[in-house]
Formats: sequence, structure tokens, C-alpha cells
Amino acid sequence: MVLLRSKLYLLSIKKIYSLAPLIRMFLKKLNIMAIMLAFSFSGAAIAQTTDNNIYIQVGEDNNGNPITLDVTSIKGTEYTLLYEQGEEIARTTFHASCGKGRLFSKRVSFYTAAGKLTRENKIEREVFPKPGTADANSMAIVCQAAETQ
Repeated sequence: MVLLRSKLYLLSIKKIYSLAPLIRMFLKKLNIMAIMLAFSFSGAAIAQTTDNNIYIQVGEDNNGNPITLDVTSIKGTEYTLLYEQGEEIARTTFHASCGKGRLFSKRVSFYTAAGKLTRENKIEREVFPKPGTADANSMAIVCQAAETQ
């Protein structure tokens, strides 16, 4: 950190401004790492990475299949959950109204195992998450991350 700080002092103001996108990217990755670190100590989540995406298991369905939060999909208070539904993979996009404690489903998309979109529902509806469910757990993570930004 000291080395980074001393190098920044040596750069001109113009060069510092050119680093802004890099710094934002670093802070976003740092925020993701903080989320993963918090859950690793609590034992409440299982994290996995594939193809530059980071997934955190936030719950299970009735059959014991994992429901995962795509951490790289988090943009403010909008995020995506992935889960198995029959032979397809469902991808639900949510928007959390953290201050009001409300959660909205914005889009539900279904994909084959090969990744082909089979159907999509873009009707926005309010979701009423119960404590301890994947919806509530993911909303808590996203709202906590939004507070720190």
C-alpha cells in the first residue's frame, strides 16, 4: 500500500485521472472480495468461480439444488440468481429497494444446459422474501454491498 501511495504521488494529475477506470475496477473487485471474505468466516455460503464469474450459494430449493448469486452481476442493488428448474437453468434478475426493505423480480429467463434461451418473462413483480431463504439472503448481501459503496 505504501509503494502504491508513493507511486501515485509521483504521477502527474493528468496520469491520475487516466487511472480512474483502473481504480474503479480495483475497488469493485475489492468489494466482491469483502463479500466473499465475510461469508467465508460465517460459513453461510459456498463460493465458486467459473469463466470470470463468482457465484455464492445463498440457499437451496426444495430438492436440495443450490441457488446461487452471481456476484459479478451486482450493479448497485440489481443482481441475478441462478438455479435449476427441471431440465433448465433459471436466471432471475432482482432489484432491491434496500431502504424500504422491498424486493422486485424484474426478469426470469430459462436456458437449456447448452445455454440456449428457451423462454423469458419480463413482468416485474414484488417478491416477499422470508428470512433464511435465498431471496432474503441475496438481498442482504446486495444491500450490504450497496451500503459500502
